[in-house]
Amino acid sequence: MSDFENMMNGYLEKAGGLVNLTVEERSEATQKGAEVLKENMSDLTRSLHYNKNRKIGKMPHLADSITTGQLDGTKEDGDTAVGFTTKDHNHARIARFLNDGTVKMRGDHFVDKGFVEYEGKAFQTMGDALTAIQERKAK
Repeated sequence: MSDFENMMNGYLEKAGGLVNLTVEERSEATQKGAEVLKENMSDLTRSLHYNKNRKIGKMPHLADSITTGQLDGTKEDGDTAVGFTTKDHNHARIARFLNDGTVKMRGDHFVDKGFVEYEGKAFQTMGDALTAIQERKAK
């Protein structure tokens, strides 16, 4: 093999390791972006749909039911979902009624507007996480 070929093979090996992310690395980056969305959507939900006179019982508030993680029934590929929980109390259904409205109640589209508003922050956080992963792999 020539020196040029050795040099190019070494470069491709190094670049391939930087570009190809493992499932764990993708999960690390998307989890950080999901946490940003979770925090901001929780604050938005609390500001728009919080009733201070509501008695706190066994059912948590809608803003406290936003969760992140792997969707049930999907293969693990590094994606992280953000949404309202359906465990115990179906907060996803309640959020959909508040977001989309019903025949008797007008929706305010807070979920749609919130995700559009905060996706830039989430992408920035994921970009920073990916940069940190790339720097870590380059060493």
